[in-house]
Amino acid sequence: MTITRERILKGIVSGLGSEDYILAIWLEGSDGTKSLDEYSDIDLVCYTKEGRIDDAFTRLDDCFGRLGKVDIAYEQPGRPTNNRYKVYHLQGTSDNLLVDVTIQSESLPVSFINEDKTVIPVILVDKAGIVKYQNVDHVSQRSQLHTQLVQAQGIYSQRSRAVKYTKRGLFLESLIYYQKYVLNPLVDVLRIIYTPFQADCFLVHASRDFPAKVVLTLENLYGVKTVQDIAERIILADELFRNAVAEANVMLSQSYGGESIIDSNT
Repeated sequence: MTITRERILKGIVSGLGSEDYILAIWLEGSDGTKSLDEYSDIDLVCYTKEGRIDDAFTRLDDCFGRLGKVDIAYEQPGRPTNNRYKVYHLQGTSDNLLVDVTIQSESLPVSFINEDKTVIPVILVDKAGIVKYQNVDHVSQRSQLHTQLVQAQGIYSQRSRAVKYTKRGLFLESLIYYQKYVLNPLVDVLRIIYTPFQADCFLVHASRDFPAKVVLTLENLYGVKTVQDIAERIILADELFRNAVAEANVMLSQSYGGESIIDSNT
């Protein structure tokens, strides 16, 4: 029998969802944004009672074993014990059909933002009303974005680290510092402007989230092949960064819903 996306989800929900320590299971990613295509993976989140994450992973491993032969079972190291992440793949399925599973417990509250249309849960199981929505806290959000903006400016201020390697004619060194001290902070500021609810997503879904003109500009900035390319792009990026910072500052100085979010310490 062919192992389809639907069969995988049905196997997980029936096998894992029946356990009393599983409080909720939902999908995120392309399922929530209705952008599913033949290349989409499965982004699954399971929510357990306190102290039952190990049990949930043991049961989940069993669910996959019943579906077929698992040829990828990689758990990301360094995660907190109440928020673990593991990637599965079943032999014989599309290379793209990875199953990204996050299992978190009651010690990590769940709340989705009404205004954020990029992360929308598709509930498969919710025994205790775990999945909740709230409106954005504009004051808190503004503070977080302001911190990100200041950090981006601090990193960009070290652009000379990239410039010096272009002058030395060393491409690889120029490239890594160009990305770290020029492109990365530029993208962080663009995220503040265009996706303030997902400001930490870097280039993930950038082609979807940024205006077409911005996407083309970034493609040009990233499309370097020589030291001379990098030197020229740094000059271009300087103006873009200044303009983006100015726009972000204006945005962060405005009021949202009639509520001022200007920090008197700024």
